Amino acid sequence: MHILDKFKDVGTVVMGKIESGSVREGDSLLVMPNKVQVKVIYVHCDENKVRGAGPGENVRIKLSGIEEGDILYGFVLSRVEKHVGVVSEFDAQLQIIELLDNAIFTCLIIKRLHIHSLLRSVRLLSATESR
Repeated sequence: MHILDKFKDVGTVVMGKIESGSVREGDSLLVMPNKVQVKVIYVHCDENKVRGAGPGENVRIKLSGIEEGDILYGFVLSRVEKHVGVVSEFDAQLQIIELLDNAIFTCLIIKRLHIHSLLRSVRLLSATESR
């Protein structure tokens, strides 16, 4: 689950949408990329306290083992035994669907990349044209 928001309420509460897997009260999880192990105290779906939640559900999860200030937007809650990987660089193939007639799109230009709640400046190193 990507952490979209957080707040302090007699402990640390994070909010987000479960992308895959499930979460239940008592689960031990990792907050990535810092690899901080946390325990799930409770799970709320909408305004209802539930024992667990699955993919596609928007949840609020109270955690123990971490302070609210140690979590940044875009961090991920992950399973301890099979946690998500962390990278600082990756290769990607982009397909531009529509480009305005007067737009300039060249290599080495810095653009903003959005991935879930993450927003970063990126640089295009090379490009090829295919039709």
